[in-house]
Amino acid sequence: MKPIFTILFILSFIVGKSQTSSQDTLQTKSYNSLLLLFNNTRDTTKAKQIARVYIEKSRIENDSNKMALGYVKMAQKSKRRKALKYLDTSITLTKKSKHINFPALAYINKSHLLYEKEEYEKSLQSAILGYQSSNKNNNIDQQITALHQIIRINELWGDYSKALETSLLTYKLLNANPEIEHYSEHYLYSLEDIGKCYIRLKKPDSALVYYNLAIEKTLKVKDSFTYLAFVSRTGSALYAKGNYNDALDSLQKGDKNRALYNNSYLPYFYYYVGSTYYNQGNKERGVPYLMKIDSIYEAKHVLNPELPFVYDKLVSYYRDKNEKEKQLEYLYKLVQVVRIIDAKRVNIKAKTEKEYLIPKLLEEKEELIEELNEKNKTSTLTTWWILGFLSISIIALFYYFRRQQQFKKRFENLIANQEKAKTKTSKLETDSSVISGVVIEDILKQLDLFESKNEFLSKDVSLNEVAKSFETNSTYLSKVINLKKDKNFSQYINDLRIDFAIKELEANKKFRRYTIKAIANDCGFKSSESFSKAFYKKFGIYPSYFVKQLEIKGK
Repeated sequence: MKPIFTILFILSFIVGKSQTSSQDTLQTKSYNSLLLLFNNTRDTTKAKQIARVYIEKSRIENDSNKMALGYVKMAQKSKRRKALKYLDTSITLTKKSKHINFPALAYINKSHLLYEKEEYEKSLQSAILGYQSSNKNNNIDQQITALHQIIRINELWGDYSKALETSLLTYKLLNANPEIEHYSEHYLYSLEDIGKCYIRLKKPDSALVYYNLAIEKTLKVKDSFTYLAFVSRTGSALYAKGNYNDALDSLQKGDKNRALYNNSYLPYFYYYVGSTYYNQGNKERGVPYLMKIDSIYEAKHVLNPELPFVYDKLVSYYRDKNEKEKQLEYLYKLVQVVRIIDAKRVNIKAKTEKEYLIPKLLEEKEELIEELNEKNKTSTLTTWWILGFLSISIIALFYYFRRQQQFKKRFENLIANQEKAKTKTSKLETDSSVISGVVIEDILKQLDLFESKNEFLSKDVSLNEVAKSFETNSTYLSKVINLKKDKNFSQYINDLRIDFAIKELEANKKFRRYTIKAIANDCGFKSSESFSKAFYKKFGIYPSYFVKQLEIKGK
């Protein structure tokens, strides 16, 4: 054995022995000691090892509650997909448990993970199950955590009035139980929830009451980070009141901690700063902020309720500049996001009304709302804003219907061309002056096989990879496609994918029910945007319009 391999062998033996020794040491520790070690360990691998020992120890002792806690700990240190599996295992182990923490703890953790994935309906369902479980076990801390999550989803996509009602009830529950764990944290969350709901309901004065309570609390405990977060929140309320200079001041102060805030912060900040400049008449300064929100949406496909207002402002801006292409681009996006957001709201609202019950709190509802709700005057500014939005919407609808007529004509032409294509045969010519006829014929046969096997649906298709699989070079393959298909390789692949999409959509009604993103993915495109652009470039209409017309015609 060579010296270097001898050293490596000895090192691996020592490491393996060290890990075994470490495992044995952990096995001797109590459950509380293991949890303490887990909570104080920053090393993910080490933390997982501790969690596995905790699970194994509880499995030997047949303690399902402790086993469930071990799986929750494993989930906290795992990637999302595995984490969800661990949490499902924890829920399965404790569905009939009478333990004060289970299965609510796993449901609530699952809800947070699903929320991060933007799976809001599933997240809401898990939060509701977590609330019901914690309510049954009379675990106030968990009830409030679950309620925060339910409010969070409803405040984004559900019924704002119901979200406010629940926020106020949660606030009341907190004030009645100041001794619970994490009281201060829950209290601040509650004030933020109430403030955001009042903003959505166009009641900024009420929002400021609760944001100022939070600011007082953070100053009292000297929490500068949370203080600045609430200063930023007051910016949104001041914007809604029309106090634009004060709004900008608050937003800029809060932006000092940008790097520490969550992913939803930047769209929020850009929206209020951009809209403030825009409403002040400084559109040239405001529009770049609004366009940053569009860029975030294009890159991450993360919706937020303010997107329609963003696109509405951009439509208006480019209409005033007489840039019709840009105007139509943002008008199309406006129509698309309104449709998606409306569908999301309807689904979540229905799920909330069907499954979400808080019986212990409902008895106090009328008394509490009467006590905490404030009467708010509708400002003249808000009225003019609504009238302005309606005017813009009417103009937008005019352009939308005009464009729909153009799309309809293009759709009819597309269907007619598809029918012709079914009876059309291609005639191939051989250009022996560039490549030999034998090579061309072989490549064409390979292309026919490539097309018949739908290999173009793979997202990893490239000129070099296809040439290699054909046992030829990329130059020959590119020239044959240029000569015989009258297009470059990229256009050739995109056209095959789009033709496949057309055939599937015409023949398969189930396929039409997929989202545009799912259709794009099944057809080999890396994003719904690249699919829509390629489809529009070839046929002059968008895939969503094509699907809609197929449904109307009952094909």
